Amino acid sequence: MTRKLFTAALLCASAAFAAEDVVMKAMRDELARSMKKLQLESLQKPYFISYREVETDTCAVSASFGAILSSMCEPPATQPRSRQLAVEVRVGDYARDNTNFYAFRMQASGVVRIMGGDALSVPVDDNYDEIRRQLWLATDSAYKQALDVYAKKKAALENRTRTDDAPDFSKEPVISDTETTPIAPWNRAEVEAGAKALSTIFREFPGVADSEVRFNSNTSLTRFVNSEGTWYTRQTGLASWQVNASTQAVDGMPIADFDMAHGRSLRDLPSRDELAKRVRSLASRVEKLRTAALVERYTGPVLFEGQAAAEMVMQGLANAIVGVPRLVVDDSRFEKMFASDDGTFADKIGGKVLPDFLSLTDNPAAREFGGKPLFGSYQVDEEGVKARPTQIVDKGICVTMLRSRALIPNTTASTGNRRTMGAMPSNLLFTAEKSLTADQLKAELLRLVKLRNREYGILVRRLNNPSVALASNRGRTIIITSRGAGAVDVEPAIEAYKVYPDGREELVRNLNINGLTLGSFKDIVAVSDTSNVFSAPFRTKRISPATAGTFLVGAQPLVSVAVPSLLFDDLTLQRPTGDVPNLPFTKHPFFDSK
Repeated sequence: MTRKLFTAALLCASAAFAAEDVVMKAMRDELARSMKKLQLESLQKPYFISYREVETDTCAVSASFGAILSSMCEPPATQPRSRQLAVEVRVGDYARDNTNFYAFRMQASGVVRIMGGDALSVPVDDNYDEIRRQLWLATDSAYKQALDVYAKKKAALENRTRTDDAPDFSKEPVISDTETTPIAPWNRAEVEAGAKALSTIFREFPGVADSEVRFNSNTSLTRFVNSEGTWYTRQTGLASWQVNASTQAVDGMPIADFDMAHGRSLRDLPSRDELAKRVRSLASRVEKLRTAALVERYTGPVLFEGQAAAEMVMQGLANAIVGVPRLVVDDSRFEKMFASDDGTFADKIGGKVLPDFLSLTDNPAAREFGGKPLFGSYQVDEEGVKARPTQIVDKGICVTMLRSRALIPNTTASTGNRRTMGAMPSNLLFTAEKSLTADQLKAELLRLVKLRNREYGILVRRLNNPSVALASNRGRTIIITSRGAGAVDVEPAIEAYKVYPDGREELVRNLNINGLTLGSFKDIVAVSDTSNVFSAPFRTKRISPATAGTFLVGAQPLVSVAVPSLLFDDLTLQRPTGDVPNLPFTKHPFFDSK
């Protein structure tokens, strides 16, 4: 398609969008002008430009022990509270352009760069002229950066033969899309009262040393347009409730647990009474863990139920199904550092990665599963690619990997999974051709325990979440156990039990999962006949340093999983090693005064 057709497509699409949208008009006009006129002397003109603007309103309240810690929750305004702009400019062509390249000395070139991670703020007023000016400056800077990087990339490839057949950028159908979710307003006084009331419940639990209740709600409006003619607008809302509680066991080991719930607005969250029940349940679990038994080391069958099974997938498996393009590095000595297939199924396409009775699909178009909402949903991804199901694993065999328009070898199209900084899952849905009831699954665990002459088996119901753990850490010593080369890191078990042959369960604490590898998922021997739907922030490890900087970096997106309970044939769990922090020298002041 010629640049004239680019401009014509933009003008046609523009007529279909609301004429009064000043921001979109400014973006379209500056994009058309840049594609027509942007060129530095005899150097290449851009072959692709995109603008992405996000405006947000946020309500965030936290409370602890009945007192408000922070509150940023003004009523949603008629004007957005913030507008952030990301500009992407590409020179070269779809096969080879200025992306997927990393130079260690790139910052010394003298070119001023606007990195996508440091998004440009634009006026919240609908001032067409000022928005155009900001777009002009950002595009000019991004174009100069693209030329500089492209020249360095070509120089780096002059003396190499690249066997990677993947284009740097995929060609995708031109689309127009509007996604609108009804937005429910929030009331600051109600949110603060709820946070205070729920956090006050911890005054009933002297064994809990630290606690916090958080409510967050945000509405966002995203506008996107590119030089191919694609445009979309997306208005969404998301609300969350999170409670964290921590203490120390009688021997000093840190203990922490959490609970959270999500909705498309604060009105969709559980009722105050239901949340209060969940707070008390969490506090009770934490207190019981203080005196729970320790397991020095266990090797044998392990059953993961509910939230623990979901976290095993999100932390142990989900990053392995994300494809990251191979990088050209200016210094070949450092290529191994950025190997894109490390810790993924990149070399397992066509090979077995799960038992043959399990299949896995990523489906961003799905809005619910079994009547429960999925929060990884969208109509188009952040590059304007239509959302659609992607079969990742079919009867145990890896079929493909998730990817954005930055392609991986042997692919020609995006799977529509660009989210914030790179490709990542949306809604991961498991299907099983054979399964067991909950009672049968527990019986199978005990049968395997007997075969291995073990005294008991291990049942895990809750694992920590890395995003929640980081957000709630207040400086308490973290005990780390080395998991060995090639191991997949997952967070420690929060709630686990010894399961004896008579069915009796005994609570245990502070268990790390050691030696888990991607190959371990092939050793799942049985699953339950019901799936648990769980949603949590996703902490991606599959981000390319050369592609992450072209889009806005916002909050970690939610990923939803629908996964059955998972029975692993053989895993190793053990207590952590390292220094144990001392217990407080004095009692909690509130309870000491009673």
